[in-house]
Amino acid sequence: MIASCPACSARFRLDRQRLGGKRITLRCSRCQQVFKMEVAVTSAATGPYRVLVAHSDESLCTTLGEILARDGFTFQICHNGHEALRAMEAAPPEVALIDVALPGLYAFELVDKVRNRPALKEVKILLLSSVYNKMAYKRMPTSLYGADDYIEKHHISDDLVPKINCLITHAKPLKKRQAQPREEVVAGKLLDPQEAAAESKEYFEEINMLIRSAEEREMLADTFSEEQENARRLARSIVSDIALYNQERVEEGIRTGRFYELLEGEIAEGRRLFAERVGSTVNAQEDFLQTAFAALIERRRKELRL
Repeated sequence: MIASCPACSARFRLDRQRLGGKRITLRCSRCQQVFKMEVAVTSAATGPYRVLVAHSDESLCTTLGEILARDGFTFQICHNGHEALRAMEAAPPEVALIDVALPGLYAFELVDKVRNRPALKEVKILLLSSVYNKMAYKRMPTSLYGADDYIEKHHISDDLVPKINCLITHAKPLKKRQAQPREEVVAGKLLDPQEAAAESKEYFEEINMLIRSAEEREMLADTFSEEQENARRLARSIVSDIALYNQERVEEGIRTGRFYELLEGEIAEGRRLFAERVGSTVNAQEDFLQTAFAALIERRRKELRL
């Protein structure tokens, strides 16, 4: 199991077999920061923790599954919001990783439905941004529509497993914990610098390449109609990301009718990105972004009962 120092982000390898089920005090050997964490226990009796991955792209889901399997998680893949909800109702996972532009149901709709089902109250929800790009409108979300955390697409390789571990070990109550964890002080031993550098650089670069390749494939098309469909998908992704990072202004804008005014800068940045990735011929056929914004506003108005 890999843990990260909250102060300097140094990475440590922990023995899950020895420490599983314990509450440990860890001292970072790089910056001397002291922090506490619980190490999730996995045994033959309980089985590994389960993660539901909800994303429309099959190759990206495969990559996410490989990352999870590498750290001992089992996973289930769904490609739209309705399928994801049915899967969680049939067998609630510990964590659900949900693309904010998930087809069928927007992420905020899926989160609302999960939070209103008592049988799913223990499920932790991690939202995944849709576009692999450090866009200007991105900032720390002030709210997550009821989800527990979020992760940006370009941070999947290094942040996904630590965030999932954090959600599981900080659950109240922690699922599958049979007894009160024992306290243990552990000196945080840094991964060997050469080992860490080689492992991190090679592995993370490979994962990032796979993630970017999956997104690029989404924009490939053999026909004009496929190009249009890809443009609609990208528009929904950009609009969903803007909604993720600006929930308070989105809701204020929808309630007051000032949506486009309050989000003027973010919308301009979204249009710039859209123009970079979509050919001018397709872009001239329809205002795909405007259609996507109108759809978001309509769906969110229903959620807000306006």
